[in-house]
Amino acid sequence: METAIRWSPHSSPQTPRFLIIDVGTNRLRLCQIDKFGKERIEYKQLCLRDKLPTYSAFDWSKTDEHIVGLGLASGEAALVQVDPDHPQTDLIHAFPIKHQRKCNSIAFSYKNYLATGLDRVRSDVCLHIYDLNTPSFASNSEPYKKLASGEPISSIKFFSNQPDTLVAGVHRQFIRLYDLRADSGTSGVAQYPSRQVHNIAIDPLDENYFASAGATGDPTVTVWDQRYVKQRSSTDAASSGAVMEFRPMVDNSQSATIWSLRFCGTKRGTFGVLANTGEFKMIELGQHLHKQDPQNAREPCRNDPVWKSPLYTKVSHHLAYPWYDPKHRKEAQNRVVAYDFMSSGSPLPGQCALALHPDRHIEVMKVPLPAPRINVSAMEEIYRNRSTVTRPSSRQGSVAEDLIELQNKTLSEKHHISPDPRDSLSGRLDKLTIDTPTRNIPLQSVTESNSQLHEDLLTMAYPEVNIALPDYLKVLQTHRRRCQEGYSLDCRKNRDIVANDPWLVDAWNLVERLDAHAWDDGMVGSGIDLKYLGIASIWANKLVMYDQRMIDPDAHTSEAVFVEAVQDICTNKNFPPFSGTQTKYPANRQLCLSLCGWNLSKIGLRERCSTLMDEGQYYKAIILAVFQGYKDVALDLLKETIQQKQLQNIGLGAVIACDYVNEEQRSMCAWMADMTDEPYLKGLLAYFISGDWHSVVNMTQISLTDRVGVALRYLSDEKLSQFLQFTTAEAVAYGNIEGLLLTGLTDRTMDLFEHYIAKYGDLQSAVLILARACPLWIEDARWSLWKEMYLNQMQVWRTFLERTRFVKEHNLLSVSREGQSLNKPSSPSLTIRCPNCQQNLALRKDPKSSRQYLRPLPSGSKAGPAPRPHPPRGTTTSPALACPNCGVQMPRCGLCMMWLGSPDPAKPGAAQTLKEEDPEARLMVFCMTCTHGFHGHHARDWFARHAMCPVPDCQCMCGLLK
Repeated sequence: METAIRWSPHSSPQTPRFLIIDVGTNRLRLCQIDKFGKERIEYKQLCLRDKLPTYSAFDWSKTDEHIVGLGLASGEAALVQVDPDHPQTDLIHAFPIKHQRKCNSIAFSYKNYLATGLDRVRSDVCLHIYDLNTPSFASNSEPYKKLASGEPISSIKFFSNQPDTLVAGVHRQFIRLYDLRADSGTSGVAQYPSRQVHNIAIDPLDENYFASAGATGDPTVTVWDQRYVKQRSSTDAASSGAVMEFRPMVDNSQSATIWSLRFCGTKRGTFGVLANTGEFKMIELGQHLHKQDPQNAREPCRNDPVWKSPLYTKVSHHLAYPWYDPKHRKEAQNRVVAYDFMSSGSPLPGQCALALHPDRHIEVMKVPLPAPRINVSAMEEIYRNRSTVTRPSSRQGSVAEDLIELQNKTLSEKHHISPDPRDSLSGRLDKLTIDTPTRNIPLQSVTESNSQLHEDLLTMAYPEVNIALPDYLKVLQTHRRRCQEGYSLDCRKNRDIVANDPWLVDAWNLVERLDAHAWDDGMVGSGIDLKYLGIASIWANKLVMYDQRMIDPDAHTSEAVFVEAVQDICTNKNFPPFSGTQTKYPANRQLCLSLCGWNLSKIGLRERCSTLMDEGQYYKAIILAVFQGYKDVALDLLKETIQQKQLQNIGLGAVIACDYVNEEQRSMCAWMADMTDEPYLKGLLAYFISGDWHSVVNMTQISLTDRVGVALRYLSDEKLSQFLQFTTAEAVAYGNIEGLLLTGLTDRTMDLFEHYIAKYGDLQSAVLILARACPLWIEDARWSLWKEMYLNQMQVWRTFLERTRFVKEHNLLSVSREGQSLNKPSSPSLTIRCPNCQQNLALRKDPKSSRQYLRPLPSGSKAGPAPRPHPPRGTTTSPALACPNCGVQMPRCGLCMMWLGSPDPAKPGAAQTLKEEDPEARLMVFCMTCTHGFHGHHARDWFARHAMCPVPDCQCMCGLLK
């Protein structure tokens, strides 16, 4: 790195100054910004210092705006004056050393200390500390302290709030902390082994955290917490001070190196990284508050390390891409070569950085501002200045009926269909629709994949279609309304509640099939319980967590045992012999086909096809019969529909009846395929044209369940394995809920739902579907987090009965074969909670009931209650009248305006006469609509004569709600 730019720590909005450091030409240029342009800034040069000694490190004094420290190539530290009023002054002082070697880093402290980090030579010390406060420092060049004997120092930084403490990187060995007040010797006060010891940067807004980068060719960035850095003798790997590691931090396809690493200084936990490729990224860290159960003694699972650290990447911004990036390609000479954040004294709002280019032009890179905040009430109303701006549109029926109406409206607009309320939607969309039991929704297309149609359905065809704001607010109520309608663990009831989403209906159908297969040990064979396994695991003969699924723990586990277990299951279920392609595992295919919902008997197939015919899905019913090998059933269904004049495609019968097609018939099939928009008919014709079932399997417009069924019946073992592996990975990566058929309810399902939740925000369905297998069959830290979030959300919705019912039903499902419940007893659902933090108002002095967070604890300390936060300004410090968790005051009585929970103020000496007090005076009564609270006896007396809430301007008719 031959060029750098540094924002002056002494800048002000009136004098925005920065320094351009030309290492290659040994020059310093002090500049001031005149004007901010659209692409570059206009600046003027205030002071020039050239013909300087060769230097390799630099830093700006924290106490004197005209002093810059240089670390020379000879190892000496030099002070340079950059004062526009004294243009002729260059070096004002140099600190010579005995043994010359390169100076790698130099740093000033707010206590006016100067530190230099040097390369190693013999056994000489490599960390020199100079005290610039002594008047004799100019004549006495000896360091104030000499540290790190025989250890090369790569990078050093002082802490702003602890000017006597610095952090240093020992070359390829340690991150080390030094306290200059104590006699810490050459080994420092704390350290941790690491190879990321370069470009150390400290967050000035939270100095507990600092970051460091790797050496040349190692674009790794590690974030440290100095509170958890242990002594060098510590052998506890869990006590590492590293809380996050980015490996690699930037694109490393062309061997990148971190050139610059700096915290922005205007927003906590935000830092920028610049690589030699010109890639400039900004990372914003966040901190989650997931509880840690101190009594959970289970073995750690695969995904636990994700949640051990309290930090996570909240936002990542790409301000500049590598010069070779295919989408943002530029010349290597035009890439960003240096940057620095405009922190103190910046004339621009927000997070801004000065980016320097090789031709010395400078541009301001601004971090995109977060989306503007909208005030949304608990009733999904948008308000401003305590007045409602807009509210959700009125409800017309159940949540499914309302969503179907909105989906018909948006999808019809996307497909340019003018709806006529007098006609059925199926008559207008022709071959573009399928029917649901309630209404018709355009859910099939030959131009869009099945997963894309699902995404259009859930996003209301955004951004092609913009719905009205009241309708969008109505959509926000979906999860709460589903919960209020009883959306829980009953598959049949859930299908009616989510009838607007056929993909989610199919997911609950799959869960019901899994339950039916597992009923009365129906998925147990050869001492192995295959309950809730997906098709991918069954076909691969792969079983995870053998210790839980083995009924006999001492039994032998192997692929042969798994195959034998599948054969036993098929025998017990009286499955007919497999009829299809040649295979080594016919029992596996039969079991997988049964999980797909493909009826293995002709009678069951006729019942399924009759149901589809009643729903108006004529082509699907006929062609599914062909796919399952029952052409006679398909021909009977076709004759029936033609006789009833529901279909007019007579030529399709002749094609179905043929065992093979000649060239003339193949041409006819091609013509028919071009004329139709029905995906299932198009898939069947594609098979007749090509004679290869891959043409059907690869049609993403057909549902994944039927594609998997065709693959199980007709593809060879090798082709089937490849298809299932690719399709499973694709479904997990895209969060496609159809992939539940492949993953089952296993560890892979957690990955699938992680992407599904991130994409659609449907945490509710994920928790309810996984409740059957977690924690009985799946041990994953994400499940406890998701469940806790959903239970807290139900608490906010005030669906207390639904919450209790879900907890009860989940406890019944979480019982092992030995009769042991794997769910810990939950806290009572009927508790008085703080309206601010929603936590129990009971004092939390017991460590077992205290709130714990997933964060490392210092060694030797025991788990205990989290430190109580300071109460906000204006709150009481009395523990009896404030929330013990957040410190917010208890609500006031709407009549006497005294704190709830305090004695009746109407009686003199109430504190001494509590025994004679009215029993209702000790009660706290709240209106569930306006949330105002009262003493019990005050509310009784008031609402005996009035109906309106006594709080001024409330106008809530509380008395009519009792």
